[in-house]
Amino acid sequence: MGPGWTTGRSLHDAGRLAGIPGVLIHGRFDLGGPADTAWQLARVWPGARLHLVATGHAGGQEMTRRTLEATNRFARLGP
Repeated sequence: MGPGWTTGRSLHDAGRLAGIPGVLIHGRFDLGGPADTAWQLARVWPGARLHLVATGHAGGQEMTRRTLEATNRFARLGP
């Protein structure tokens, strides 16, 4: 997540996402998009889950695993 989320109305209006499931998966060592941005969004998005993984911007096995877990969870929720 880039710094654009921390400016303007994005974080201010994130509470409107209540009831919409969300999973934020962020590389702990991503220098281009600091983890605090994802953390700030997770704090104001009711019901969102944040997973910090031990990777950088390029991802890796842990990020892939968390992504698959999230998509499988959403698939089980159904429409």
